[in-house]
Amino acid sequence: MNIVDSEQLAAEPGAAVATKTRIQSVARASQLLFWVARQSHGATAKEIAAAQGLALPTTYHLLNTLVDEGLLAKDVHRRYILGRNTAILAQAYLRGKAVPETLLGGLRELARRTEETAYLADWGENDIRVLASVEGSQLVRVAEVASGPYEFGHARANGKVLLAFATPELRRGYLRAHPPVPMTKHTICDAAPLEREFERIRERGYAFDEEEFAVGVSCVAAPIVHNGHVTAALGLSVPTERFRERRPELTAVLLEVVGGLGAGTDPGA
Repeated sequence: MNIVDSEQLAAEPGAAVATKTRIQSVARASQLLFWVARQSHGATAKEIAAAQGLALPTTYHLLNTLVDEGLLAKDVHRRYILGRNTAILAQAYLRGKAVPETLLGGLRELARRTEETAYLADWGENDIRVLASVEGSQLVRVAEVASGPYEFGHARANGKVLLAFATPELRRGYLRAHPPVPMTKHTICDAAPLEREFERIRERGYAFDEEEFAVGVSCVAAPIVHNGHVTAALGLSVPTERFRERRPELTAVLLEVVGGLGAGTDPGA
């Protein structure tokens, strides 16, 4: 992949640009913005420069541009925080239903390699939603999961992944709006055991649902991580008897596909 600085690109307006060319200054600004987004109390210019490995003058140029565009702002302590215009991007994404082709490709690959039903979920505007699914090719299989609202997230593998890696505020808000109810005798509903389950998911990097949502159906799901954030969850839904036989294999394939999407089991990576 070629990396071209914006000044170089401007100096050569007639030059052919490869499909994978990246403008270095845009990449730096994006990485800086993502990093600031992960800081709960913002950051100073010096902290940002150190974290991004940039010279302080370069950092100030990037910060001033992002502030001018409303993507960053300064708080009362003169620390840089997200600006109001980032809300426009966030709200547009949360309203949207389009799925990037890279994620759809991963979804199809997972279904093809396992021959089981695969589905993709993320956070919508106020809730968890199913973005897309591909039905398995086995004679006996779990039906395709319909796109749209994703109920009872506490009892389902993709939902548990998204809840486990959500901020505590978002997780508490979801569980207040959707109090856990027993779907089967295996459903975890009490607050303390549920928090322990979320902790286990964060530690190992993936989640299981073994007949917690529906008798006869078991699932495994893993987070899709981008720039240190869990942006979606990819999972498999399998008849329980076959899931017990294939659990290590299915988990390994899932993690391999997730890894191929540029994700990882460590959201902090």
